[in-house]
Amino acid sequence: MSKVIYYNGQITPLDPTCPQAEAIVVDDGRIAAIGSNEEMLLSFGRADVRKVDLQGGYVYPGLVDSHMHLSALGQKLRSLDLTGCRSKEEMLAAIRQRADTVKPGDWIVGIGWDENRMQGLVPTLEELDAVCPHHPLLLSRVCHHAHLVNSRAYQQAGIRPDQPDPENGVYGRDEAGRLNGWVYENASAPFYAAQPEPGYEEKKESIRQAMKMALSCGLSGVHTEDLRYIGSVRDLVRIYRELTEEGVLLRTHHLIYHPFLSELDELKLRAGQGDEWFTIGAVKIFADGAIGGRTALLSEPYADDPGNSGIAIHEQEELLYLTAQAADRDMPVAVHAIGDEAADRVIRAMQAYPVTRSKGIRLRHRLIHGQLLRADLIEQLKQMDVVIDIQPRFVASDFPWVLKRIGKERAAFAYAWKTLLQAGIRLAGGSDAPIEPIHPLLGLHAAVTRRRLDDPPDHPGYLPRQKLDRLEALLLFTQGSAWAAGEEHERGTLSVGKRADLSVYDCDLLTIPPDDLLKVKTMFTVVNGKVAYQA
Repeated sequence: MSKVIYYNGQITPLDPTCPQAEAIVVDDGRIAAIGSNEEMLLSFGRADVRKVDLQGGYVYPGLVDSHMHLSALGQKLRSLDLTGCRSKEEMLAAIRQRADTVKPGDWIVGIGWDENRMQGLVPTLEELDAVCPHHPLLLSRVCHHAHLVNSRAYQQAGIRPDQPDPENGVYGRDEAGRLNGWVYENASAPFYAAQPEPGYEEKKESIRQAMKMALSCGLSGVHTEDLRYIGSVRDLVRIYRELTEEGVLLRTHHLIYHPFLSELDELKLRAGQGDEWFTIGAVKIFADGAIGGRTALLSEPYADDPGNSGIAIHEQEELLYLTAQAADRDMPVAVHAIGDEAADRVIRAMQAYPVTRSKGIRLRHRLIHGQLLRADLIEQLKQMDVVIDIQPRFVASDFPWVLKRIGKERAAFAYAWKTLLQAGIRLAGGSDAPIEPIHPLLGLHAAVTRRRLDDPPDHPGYLPRQKLDRLEALLLFTQGSAWAAGEEHERGTLSVGKRADLSVYDCDLLTIPPDDLLKVKTMFTVVNGKVAYQA
């Protein structure tokens, strides 16, 4: 039985041709009709048709996170979570407690610390050695572009006191030139390589838990990049196929990290290929780091570090080469670019190798993050077929300290979501989980309030002229994400013929007070016409 009627809902289709409705008829995973309860039940409600009571819930097109990392989210659920630490003493206590439960010699991996939440203080190398002398430590900052390690980790990774910095990475040192426990960007690679490789089932279970968390938040799909954890395209395809067969019904759109292009060739896979559950997307490239660790690439030095303009993960020639490699395979690129200089270089590469729409490719180039831009870059982006993947929650996490990094003059084009929308540039909304919490309503809240969760309700917001209205924020996670994946003909609105993906909440996302968005409960997540989550 493939036909289902979802009724007794308060449905917002986000389709200007379709008014508010109460019921949706689904046939073989697609919307067959939409209208009132009476009309849909009378016309389609035969005895053999399944009927699902939405219990008065508020129904929207399935929300999709346009940029996150399911594998890393799953890892975080299994790692030492340092997100809640509010002082270096709390962080050291958490490490000490974990060390007491782990066999000596085994790695302790922690994720999520942020010195801006800890009065600007983080543990020193000596302090890390004191609380954890028998385990190698790798503690990733919330941005994952800077890390802290202890002396055992240096030993395990084979890093000597006189070790030269690797290409596109830095080993932090004190004023005397001694290693100080800080590791930036690609310098972290030996520490990951020194850890035991997780087995196939462990990788699969991490992703399963992350997918279930996404569904519980009302997400019907995510755009994810997992190859740096899974390690092969074959296992990537196999894990997600098995999880779907086992009933974990979340749509996944996959960015392909560029070192895996040769394996993609072996498997004869290309962008846009897949099925209704798993699709191949753009080629993922990193252009720079993050503002928090001062590794985002800026055209002018950091305001609070005048000798530093950040780190280029790839120089311009390399960016052009990698974009050309993608173009040779009829694939767009999705490039991490946070600083304005990184965005400038990425835009030039995309302009040199535009996506050839005549070949039937629905995907577009994607600029990931775009946190710090300039007026000239926005003018160029207006002329391009490109989408910017933004993470509204970054505003809540990065302000006000980010103003010290970039200075007030550059703030006019920082996290400038409203300016970009007004320029006609397409935006898609995501969380970058596990960097930020995965729940999309936290993203909606940040987009419309532009303030931290601990700010008072009357706080005007950071750069308040960049606030989005409620509908603009919701469209980021619906039509914006669909457009980013080249699936606007399949998803993004509740229209006849489109896939039946529904996010059902207990409150009206468009009318409740902004802070009530933080209290909303997910009632149902429906994917391809099937209930994938029910509270």
